[in-house]
Amino acid sequence: MRLVVVADTHLFTDDLHVPEGDVFVHAGDLCRGGDLEELAHAAAWIASLPHRHKVIVAGNHDRSFVDAPAAARTM
Repeated sequence: MRLVVVADTHLFTDDLHVPEGDVFVHAGDLCRGGDLEELAHAAAWIASLPHRHKVIVAGNHDRSFVDAPAAARTM
């Protein structure tokens, strides 16, 4: 099993090379400010990745998981 783990991308993903693997883990700080619009952008990027399994851990910049947890979890 090959794990691919990143953190602190803060939406700067355009030039990020993400290697192939079985499991993709984002270990916090997907967003910059953390509103739902930013989270939607980050979620779309993660959805575009080919990894079969994805694990997301919210960081302190992913504020919508605190401010609007139900909406954030649906992304």
